[in-house]
Amino acid sequence: MIELTIWDYSNIVSKLFIYIGVATAIGGPFMAALINSSVNEKPIINYIMIGAFLGSIAVIVNFFIQVGAFSEAGISGMFDADMVSFLWQSDVGESVVWRLIAFTTLGVALFFGNLNVKYETFSLKHAISTLFYVATILFFAYSFTFIGHSADIGGVAKWLIGFHIMTMAWWVGALYPLWLSCKLLQPPALYKLMCLFGQIAMVMVGLLIVCGISLLFLVFATPVELLTTQYGQAMLLKLVFVAFILLIAAYHKYHLVEEVQAEAICHKLQKSIKNEMIIALIILTITAVLSSVLGPISLT
Repeated sequence: MIELTIWDYSNIVSKLFIYIGVATAIGGPFMAALINSSVNEKPIINYIMIGAFLGSIAVIVNFFIQVGAFSEAGISGMFDADMVSFLWQSDVGESVVWRLIAFTTLGVALFFGNLNVKYETFSLKHAISTLFYVATILFFAYSFTFIGHSADIGGVAKWLIGFHIMTMAWWVGALYPLWLSCKLLQPPALYKLMCLFGQIAMVMVGLLIVCGISLLFLVFATPVELLTTQYGQAMLLKLVFVAFILLIAAYHKYHLVEEVQAEAICHKLQKSIKNEMIIALIILTITAVLSSVLGPISLT
């Protein structure tokens, strides 16, 4: 049994906020682009900005937490100049740089205009905004190839992890705007949005599953390791919650959405999405544990 220190707990919490920030940065703008521009999109923009701000702060805090953990000199060790310099020049520092670049790029995308855009009125302003948004996703994906699971497995798996995290971030980050849209949109508009999101989600979830299964084959030598190792057991727990969230998503698509024209069903859908957000938060927490105190290296 692994004994966790205060640094481990701090690392897990800060990584959780990083994941939340990345999710809002990827899923938020995408959903803002899908929701009709006639509604007040300010709550969604605020959601993106707050999430990105917290994510940026978490990236910086997490770096100094790792400095403190390495220096083993208490709180003052977080600011040890030699250790700061050492980690800054390592893969840890590299990932910090790319994540901060990604959050900054997102800020540029927001600055360049209304992300809540109708495709038929697509302009140069929106094209630039979209370009920076895509760059944000690529920068985030690249940042995840340096540390965490990637540090232990390397190769193509690094990019599989990056892409896997991006698809999960898209899904998780879209949940709050979907929940909010149940309040902002009239039933006909909500039905149209949910149908469109459902079609896109089928592709994204398919990619998520393919990446996830591929990573399991790369990480685990045999399926038995899912039961006999701490990393495997944590991964199995994560898979259980992923199965739950997939079932909820299927329930939305094939049952609730078809009846969303009724106001009572809108409230039921909103409550169901809230439950989906809670499960998503649990999945992100398990992911933070896997990348902080466990990892493929624990299989050996």
